Amino acid sequence: MYIRYKNLLSPIQVGNVLLKNRMTATAATPHFLQGTEPYPTEKWITHIVNRAKNGAAAININHLERGSPQGGSLDIIDNTPAHFCIMDITNTSCHNYLCQMIDGIRYYGSIAVTNPMGTFSGGPGWPFGTGPGGPGVSPAGTPPSGAPPAGSPPPVGEPRRINLPDVLNKQQIREYIESTVKNAVMLRKLGFEMFSFHNAYRGGPGAQFWSPICNHRTDEYGGSVKNRARLLLELFDALKQTLGKDFPLECLVSGEEEGGITVQDTIELARMAEGKIDVLHIRHGYQDPQHPTGFTSTREKPCPNLDVAAAVKAAVRDSKTRILIGVSAGLQDPSFCDNIIATGKADIICMARAWIADSEYGKKLYEGRGEDVVPCIRCNKCHVPNDSDKFRSFCSVNPLVGIEDKLDRMITPVTRKKNVAIVGGGPAGMEAAIVAAGRGHRVTLYEKNDFLGGQLRHADFASFKWPLKDFKDYLIRQVYKTGVNVKLNTLVTKELLGQENYDAVIVAIGPRFTKPSIPGVDNENVKFALDVYGITEKLPEKIAVIGGSEIGVETGMYLAETGHKVTVMTRQTRLAPDAAHAHYVAMLEAAYLALKNFSFVTEVKYTGIDSTGVNYIDKNGGSKKVEAEMVILATGGVGKHEEAMSLYGAGAVTYFIGDCVRVGDVHKAISGGFAVANQI
Repeated sequence: MYIRYKNLLSPIQVGNVLLKNRMTATAATPHFLQGTEPYPTEKWITHIVNRAKNGAAAININHLERGSPQGGSLDIIDNTPAHFCIMDITNTSCHNYLCQMIDGIRYYGSIAVTNPMGTFSGGPGWPFGTGPGGPGVSPAGTPPSGAPPAGSPPPVGEPRRINLPDVLNKQQIREYIESTVKNAVMLRKLGFEMFSFHNAYRGGPGAQFWSPICNHRTDEYGGSVKNRARLLLELFDALKQTLGKDFPLECLVSGEEEGGITVQDTIELARMAEGKIDVLHIRHGYQDPQHPTGFTSTREKPCPNLDVAAAVKAAVRDSKTRILIGVSAGLQDPSFCDNIIATGKADIICMARAWIADSEYGKKLYEGRGEDVVPCIRCNKCHVPNDSDKFRSFCSVNPLVGIEDKLDRMITPVTRKKNVAIVGGGPAGMEAAIVAAGRGHRVTLYEKNDFLGGQLRHADFASFKWPLKDFKDYLIRQVYKTGVNVKLNTLVTKELLGQENYDAVIVAIGPRFTKPSIPGVDNENVKFALDVYGITEKLPEKIAVIGGSEIGVETGMYLAETGHKVTVMTRQTRLAPDAAHAHYVAMLEAAYLALKNFSFVTEVKYTGIDSTGVNYIDKNGGSKKVEAEMVILATGGVGKHEEAMSLYGAGAVTYFIGDCVRVGDVHKAISGGFAVANQI
């Protein structure tokens, strides 16, 4: 029998467990999936169990704290990747709900994994949340000693931590190991069948001792690779002695660091770890690039850690070292992942966003339908979106995230096949068409342009928007695949729709872009942002962009990439305040700072636009000018309320979704289209 992804779906033995395939779900819980309850609610249980149902062979459950977790303040939530989903494993009620979660995972033939927590007296207690600044962050916010040497790239997304190798004595090291083993014994009783220890990014005792950036000790725990790895190896030795030599253990490490760990160091660690560690999981040297975006990855090279993992795998294979190599970061494309296993670059594919972006990821692979997998757009909003989406964690492309526990109450059963019209071929309209057609309705999609995609069309042109382009192309494929009748180049009127006797009409006609009240804004040298994509060869050299939102910044980056000298201007104190806080905005900033033709000014007061540029008053009250032959507006838009309402009554029922109601983003477009289609 032909199995399309036979390597990725092949079973593998890890210690004394048999994994049903090579795909694991790493420790990645959307930050605000539930409230501050110190135990997993049905919402969290359902989300995690669905990863097993979806095909993940091993599911890592994170955020097990000792003691009652505290909810963060509003200021913390606004400015850091705070977490609400935290369990208190000292509470036996929490144990009961954990067992329910584990039982659900087992039901689907998968195993539950977690990271046992050790403690030590007189220390900050990372990663166990006892530090007042969050995991491993010192109260004073002091940077770690031993930073990368001068000239190195800045450590993107690197939190400031207490430097544990400088402060821990040998008694505290023993306490840490002994308490970790004690907690592992307790967690095994609850049903965990594998333990995974996070020792990447210089975040905890093992990670900081492993990294020469942090470890400056001169005793047997510092200096050589063997000495820096000593704490890790002693910990895993103690675990094996207590849990049994066949109990599976995974160790996550940064495989390479700028100015720190080398690939050869990691190869040496793998060889020393034989018999102590079953899986060595290779991660990035820094937190943010471990969550790659379009700025830090390409379609051809989606995973920043694969080269290191492949080098370690080749070395252990050549030396006949019996340790499995796992790799993570940006791995979702089924063919790409299958090839990693087939070519021996790694043994296990460790994924997070793949399970979040598509609730049927594994099902589609087992059915050989990799082309139907919903592409992750790498926005990282499954962590923390931004201030306008406080207390929410969601997936921009998967509207099920956050409502998985109540879908049966929210989706209206289909009682009869209906005739449905959708006006507008942007993401909201296409999602509505796909869902409605999938529910058995006859769907006709009208689009005034000669292409589908709406505002997502800009992703065809900017190099760093390739994840969004993949998603746009996926939507278009699915529209045609589900049998939607597409009518391009069609300007819809109420009269036209009225001729077709539609049971339901869904209006998704997009926004109207607005102009700010600036003298000269109507000049011929002024354009809207989306109007310049794909015509850069016709644009002048010097360009000013008014509006420092994410779309303004990305438009400026696109123009700078194509050879134009761009200045982005904003009234705000910084660029892209609307970008996702966690594991995103820092990479966006690094990307635009690296462009030589890109500059920006903040806290401006616009005074006028003329043929030579934009006049403004700077934050100090001085009159200034940005010289530019063209001015581009990225100043937002409003819903086309009147145009939308003009179509009311064209069908028995009329719905309004997307930007024609309120201007939003991909998430709001997709969730709106999904919701309406499931009500028909």
